[in-house]
Amino acid sequence: MPETLRPSPRALRPVGGGTLRPAPPKPRWLAYGDSITEGWTASRPHLAWPALAGRALGLDTVNLGYAGAARGELASAQHLASLEASFITLAFGTNCWSRTPSSASHLYETTRAFLALVRTGHPRTPLLIVSPVLRPDAESTPNALGATLAGLRTAQEEAVRDTITSGDAHLSLLPGASLLKPHHLADTVHPDDEGHALLAAAGRPPGAPEGRRAVVQGRGNCATGPHRPAAESPPRPAAGSAPDRER
Repeated sequence: MPETLRPSPRALRPVGGGTLRPAPPKPRWLAYGDSITEGWTASRPHLAWPALAGRALGLDTVNLGYAGAARGELASAQHLASLEASFITLAFGTNCWSRTPSSASHLYETTRAFLALVRTGHPRTPLLIVSPVLRPDAESTPNALGATLAGLRTAQEEAVRDTITSGDAHLSLLPGASLLKPHHLADTVHPDDEGHALLAAAGRPPGAPEGRRAVVQGRGNCATGPHRPAAESPPRPAAGSAPDRER
């Protein structure tokens, strides 16, 4: 239901002589990220990339995307550690370039600390980090601390690789720079429906089931190998439908 209307469901009743019973449990996937994970500029909520991938793979997707945030806040890491999860995906970093800027060294240490806190509750849960996807205006432009998005991406990827080298055998990296092209961005920051479908195709959680069908074929470059989950082929969003971009 649209959260902006603040609905308060009071009852749920079957119609036509039907019965109510819980759906069978599914493996739970925690997807932490920014507005891209939340699903901005997808034309429908079910076309956001975590919804596409989770539905195709038969997962119970918990979308923890926070527009304008997701800079590796340690409180979020502690929250993730406290939740039940079969798989976890972390996709943050683009908001570390602006608004509340980070340096490359700061993002490196933040990523290491974030992973360490998540691992207090999930020491062996398969965990995938997706580094920032393409953002043309930020790739080579220094922020207030002198860091470009390309530099921040490199720092985060180094933090993940160093954590793997330190012994985290259940951690994987999906480099984000080549996942999308400029024409996949609805507002130069957020993906359109085609871009969300490409992210869904690339970002299957390591170890997740193969899914029911593969409509969209995507090529991932995750450290554990290519991922080709099912995803629905969506329409492109209508002109002017994208929300305000993050800065």
